[in-house]
Amino acid sequence: MVRAFLTFTDWTARIAQTFAMILLYCFCAMMLAEIVSRGFLSRSLAFSWEYSAFAMCGVFLLGLGPSLQHGTQVRVTLLLSRGPKVTRAVDIAATLCGLILACLMFEAFWSVFQASLSRGLRQSSYMNTPLAIPQAVAVIGAGEFVLALMSRLLRLVFGMEPEISKEAQDG
Repeated sequence: MVRAFLTFTDWTARIAQTFAMILLYCFCAMMLAEIVSRGFLSRSLAFSWEYSAFAMCGVFLLGLGPSLQHGTQVRVTLLLSRGPKVTRAVDIAATLCGLILACLMFEAFWSVFQASLSRGLRQSSYMNTPLAIPQAVAVIGAGEFVLALMSRLLRLVFGMEPEISKEAQDG
């Protein structure tokens, strides 16, 4: 059961990572198009700033879970150098606190998404984008982060390596 959950969270992290990468390329393409449009056509693209902001939000939130699983998030290692028992206890406590905060973040994003969806709210701009679309990406990213923290906590509790090794990523 635990192995199946860990496999599932690793799989969802790869999907989130792929979508974050696609959104990052889209963000870069939109900003490049904006620069070219302003430089050569002397006009701004109506959609570029709004959709670039949505894409960057998606990149950040969809990238949270995968970056946690790959051990690339910023950490303070002062307490982690005190020995294996202290390291494990601190790591479990920090992961548990992170999980609680991530659940609160997920709940906040879900509430905003649900309100936007039920009320049909739209971005007050030229594009008039339904807010539920970018907010759905935020909910998915926050949900993936919760899954990644749960996976990390399970790995720590069962004495497994909390991060995915470089070899496992490549293989």
